This record gives sequence, C-alpha cells and structure tokens, in this order.
Amino acid sequence: MQQEGENPELNEVRFAEEFKKLEYEFIRRFKKKPALEAMLLLIGYQESPLVKHSQSKEEKLDLINLGLLTVLSRLGLFRRRTGENGWPEFDPTDLPAHGDREKLIRKGMVLYFRETGLLS
Repeated sequence: MQQEGENPELNEVRFAEEFKKLEYEFIRRFKKKPALEAMLLLIGYQESPLVKHSQSKEEKLDLINLGLLTVLSRLGLFRRRTGENGWPEFDPTDLPAHGDREKLIRKGMVLYFRETGLLS
C-alpha cells in the first residue's frame, strides 16, 4: 500500500526491484526462473489446510486460484475467512483494482513473501 506523500512511480520501481529479488531467490533455490503460475501454485500449497501433494490438474488449478486470491488479499482486494470445511474462502472488498493485472499479482507476491520472511 502506498504511504501518504510517497511518489507512486518510486513505489512501483521499489516493488519491481523487490520482485526481481524474489525471482532471484526462486532461481537460487529451484535452479530456474519461475512462471507466475508456479509461484502462485507454491503459495497455494503453503496456504492450503488440506492439499499438500496434489495429483490432478483440477487440484493444481484450485491451488493456483488459492495463491492468487491470497496475494490479492494482501492488497486489500479480498477479505479472507475460513469456510465450514476449513478451506480458505475470500470475499471481494469494495476497493477497486487499479493497474495491470500482472503488476498487481507481483506486488501482492512481494507483500506475501515479505510477511513469510522470504523477502526482508
């Protein structure tokens, strides 16, 4: 989120630099540059209370969606709650999404990995 008085262009540059650090960390650990979908899948695995080793394409798509909603919730676009089955559920907020979808996802990933300690 942008702080009062902060230049939005500098903010975008800072997030782009942090995302490059995140990509570097993935390259260092996994020996290749990750696709956004692969990063979202990893987040989905981390956030899933039930699925730890998915086999089917449908389960993987569910995990990517969970990863996507998780990072977008870091931007205030969704509110997370736990459903009756223990699976995370997300409700949209009234906050409008501004900007390029991929940039929003990257920014949300930076915030997510800051919280988890991968980025400092």
